[in-house]
Amino acid sequence: MKKKSKLQIISQANVSFDSAGVVTLLLKDHRAMRELMEKIDSPRATQRAIFAAYAKLEKLVHSHMKAEEESLLHRLKDHKLFEDKAKEGIEEHRVHELIMAHVHRVKDPERRAIHMHIFCEVLEHHLKEEETKLFPRVQKNIALTTRKKIGKIFAKKRSSGPKP
Repeated sequence: MKKKSKLQIISQANVSFDSAGVVTLLLKDHRAMRELMEKIDSPRATQRAIFAAYAKLEKLVHSHMKAEEESLLHRLKDHKLFEDKAKEGIEEHRVHELIMAHVHRVKDPERRAIHMHIFCEVLEHHLKEEETKLFPRVQKNIALTTRKKIGKIFAKKRSSGPKP
């Protein structure tokens, strides 16, 4: 059995939105996204179930990206330790937006479902990259009190969107 990383364990904690650090909250959203992506990628899923899961995923991703950028990434993009991953994260968010917009332009339902699967692959890459490269830096180099303050900002910005 594969040993879980500290970040994986944190992501599975049942933590309220108002008492956690930003990384914990981001990981909680990541877990919710992965649960929806599993429904989309399930070989047993009907087209209707895929479309329903994608609609939920899309709302969650929009809300998550906006809150993550406003609470964390824009604060980090000018800091030497974080600027590379923060700027990359912001640009990847733009790519996600482009793909999501494209999915809605595809008329054929079968092709649309394929594009939804591709979106999930791109999103999974982004989540892994944040979890392995950005979040450990944040955990190591930003004080817990600061992470909690940023977490409160993230939670406030996320409050308008769907909860994981």
